[in-house]
Amino acid sequence: MSDRPAVQPQIAIRGVFVLFGITIAAFFPFLALFLSDRGLSASAIGVVIAAMAVARLVSNPVWGHVADTALGRRTTLQIGLAGGAAAALCLFGVEAWLAILTAAVVFAAFQSATGPNIDAVALEHLGDERMSDYGRIRSWESLSYAVGCFAIGLLLQGVGTHWTMVVYALGSLALLAWSFTLRRDRPTRLEHHGRLGSVGAAFRAAPSFWRFLVAALLVWTGFNAAWNFFALKIASEGGGAFLVGLGTALGGLCEVPMMRVSSRLQRRWGLRRVYCLGCLIYALGFLLWGLVDQPTIVSLLTVFEGMGFSLLFTTSVVVVGRLLPSSLYSTGQSMVQTVGLGVAPILGAGIGGVVFQNLGPLTLYVGASSLAVAGAVAAWFALSSPSVSLPQGDIDALAAPGSPRPEPFA
Repeated sequence: MSDRPAVQPQIAIRGVFVLFGITIAAFFPFLALFLSDRGLSASAIGVVIAAMAVARLVSNPVWGHVADTALGRRTTLQIGLAGGAAAALCLFGVEAWLAILTAAVVFAAFQSATGPNIDAVALEHLGDERMSDYGRIRSWESLSYAVGCFAIGLLLQGVGTHWTMVVYALGSLALLAWSFTLRRDRPTRLEHHGRLGSVGAAFRAAPSFWRFLVAALLVWTGFNAAWNFFALKIASEGGGAFLVGLGTALGGLCEVPMMRVSSRLQRRWGLRRVYCLGCLIYALGFLLWGLVDQPTIVSLLTVFEGMGFSLLFTTSVVVVGRLLPSSLYSTGQSMVQTVGLGVAPILGAGIGGVVFQNLGPLTLYVGASSLAVAGAVAAWFALSSPSVSLPQGDIDALAAPGSPRPEPFA
């Protein structure tokens, strides 16, 4: 197959984000309702989500290493899409508890190969000078996610939430077909990476990367505790799939301008302030979810989730781009998602299900809000070095001839 791209690179990448947004809309907001439709209790749902997180925890670093050192990002992405679609159809077809758990774990293991490699492809396309524009490209995913949430919520309200995984599988196959428009990449570093492979190489390139991961663990644990039971919160107050879809659609629509604004904020404020602002917006949103009992208002309050997610996600991706060489982009993004989609859901969803069932939604959401505030504090100290704390203009001034080059993490 020729390496020549079938379409212009910017259109190919934009199309990937659009289709990925629709795919995530078919799964992310409706997973709890899907599992509840299968007869699982809130605690059992928490166990399944935690088990999926374990699968991501194990598979994310492996996929990142494979993408950066062996197969390339496009091929790894395609394997994840094909495997995820097959596992989703299996999850749709099984009913026994153990079969649901097994299929969900396999599904999560393949799904973890998609997001980090899409982000790595986008960063490589933008390059160092335009990296802050990531939010502009990512906003296309938010737009399609919003439209998808609303449309799929309407669909599931009529046909039943058990069709969620079929919709996801169809979206994944569509994205798989479109992915062939991307340029086929090849790993740029094939040499031995030392201990822990490319993961070890990433930590050697940014020795204090772990401090940022601690901050991410706090805020995403709070997020997972809050979000994974958002649908059950609405259902417990008398709402259904339509309100879940409406709320997530509004949150996604809010992401579109916020993703684009985040690029400007990163240039003017620096990555540290933008990330901490995202944490605090999350904290406010989670607290309001716990305090409000009316399901329609709870649904509308997802605009806070959309705002916070936009700032946190785009900033996290660019932080990796600022710290690591391009040859380790997939590994760096995989490590962030190992924390956010691996460790954090184990703690947030696993413990959150027990708290939701036994202590009630208010206790759960107050705790989630507190964790988001703690994440902001941790991030303020973790992102203190010039390359991630200063506005872009100050960084450019430091990088000018005769000026000392700003260091990454100290």
